[in-house]
Amino acid sequence: MHFAHKVQTQFLCLLMVLTLFGLGGPRCILPQQTEATQPKVSDQPLSTGQIAVYRAVLSTWMSGGKEPLNLAIRTDIFPMQGEFDSHECLKGLDLEPVEDDVVHRFRLEDLALLKPANVRLVDRDAQEKVVDENDPGKAIRQGKSIDSALKNGFAHGIAWFSEIRFDKSHTHAVVFYGFRCGALCGNGGTAILERTNGAWKLKSQCSNWMS
Repeated sequence: MHFAHKVQTQFLCLLMVLTLFGLGGPRCILPQQTEATQPKVSDQPLSTGQIAVYRAVLSTWMSGGKEPLNLAIRTDIFPMQGEFDSHECLKGLDLEPVEDDVVHRFRLEDLALLKPANVRLVDRDAQEKVVDENDPGKAIRQGKSIDSALKNGFAHGIAWFSEIRFDKSHTHAVVFYGFRCGALCGNGGTAILERTNGAWKLKSQCSNWMS
């Protein structure tokens, strides 16, 4: 889950696809996007416990990252259906019931609590357009080097989190995360965290995807 490893993997994946021009060769996996009903945005702020979980994921996922990360200001509904669902991650966990159509918004005051990650809050729909405009594949076809195209793509990419599911003892948490920086540039998965001695730590992952 270390960001540096994911950057290297994405680089190799993108290079492979560009070399093959996307025709007749192996392709990297992109999670299927599905239409969903518009969720209700909670009027309550994220709790300190929820922020602590997001910070723990960012601290591992973005380990060593210095550039600002564009984070969707609104969380997603926790994914329970589809090819990249999280059912396998829930085995053995007695989860608290939640309102499955309610999401939250990060606040500016939450940013200090998400450190050491360097986060910038963005509107997801608007940033997705920026991602498409700075797609590394497009830049490479226009003659830019792979390194510069990827660096620019990552700088304009967008990350997002789902809502968090806690177990009833509040010692385990499950959250879906993702990052997209182009049609063939992105990664994500589902993180299972465990609270030990008051601190949240990554325990395992599943439903990982890469594009």
